[in-house]
Amino acid sequence: MQLSFTPTPDREEARLRLERLLLPGSLLDASLAARIDRLARAFESFASSYPLPLWAPGLVTDNEMRGLSEALFPMDGVRPLLDRLLRRACRFEPFLSGSYLHSSATWLDLLQRLLFSLMLPHHFGGGFDRYPQQSLWLSSRLRERRDEFPGGIRVLDSACGSGEGTYQVAGVIAGAGLGGKGSEVHGSTLEQIELFAAAHMFFPHDRDREEEYRSRVEPLFSRPDAPRMEFYLDQVGSAPAREPYHLVLCNGLLGGPLMHAPDQLACAFAGLAARLAPGGVLVAADRFHAGWRLRVPVGTLTALMRQHGLTPIEMPEGVAGQKTG
Repeated sequence: MQLSFTPTPDREEARLRLERLLLPGSLLDASLAARIDRLARAFESFASSYPLPLWAPGLVTDNEMRGLSEALFPMDGVRPLLDRLLRRACRFEPFLSGSYLHSSATWLDLLQRLLFSLMLPHHFGGGFDRYPQQSLWLSSRLRERRDEFPGGIRVLDSACGSGEGTYQVAGVIAGAGLGGKGSEVHGSTLEQIELFAAAHMFFPHDRDREEEYRSRVEPLFSRPDAPRMEFYLDQVGSAPAREPYHLVLCNGLLGGPLMHAPDQLACAFAGLAARLAPGGVLVAADRFHAGWRLRVPVGTLTALMRQHGLTPIEMPEGVAGQKTG
């Protein structure tokens, strides 16, 4: 069965559901304990011989510190053990290549990032109000066309990350007068930890973020006209397994550092177009579209839309296309 969660702010329910993803109790056995002991001895040797200040919160690191750290305590000795520990803790195959464990060049780099998360990076899609012009455009468009959805509107936030954009578009749907008419808003991601965090507003490594997130979302849960919501596991380029959607968002992915190879983009546009009902609209934006991280010109993205049966639509932020037929 496809992993999915209906959103809830209930912390006890979140704790119970977390056991669907993570194994409770001790993860140690004799073999793992022996490997941890060996790594601990290697770290003691590193700490006793490292001639520069050891890492502490707020310490500014430079290339000399990072180079010495890698020479005396190489990451090749750390990654395999942490990989094994993470695989043992998860009831699923974790996406380790996308974690800080594999993107950190040195132990010092990893230490700084561990304060936030190994598997739930804050900078990947995190934050509300990232695309204000997109939200205003959607709100205006939906208000003008709400009579086209007498049975409710179906919306997908594909590659939703930690879910802020999903709740935000749900608020736009309710504000446009479509929330109480059988409307549904779904968020999808290929990463299980992101999925859980989004559905439960759950960030145990960053309590300030969790409280701010919950404060932002609480009014939506209090609305009697809020659309039904669900978060489920899905890959952007896979064959759709749900009913078609009237609106699909895919922010923070297409054409930037995470997805820019031609075959990846072609697969993604094919999958996204297949998720749309006839007349449905795909909307995509990212702050890198106007910045140095842009990898694919916007013109290339609109050309890909046309190749997959979408007619480009003018919008003030990002790109959009409507499915023909």
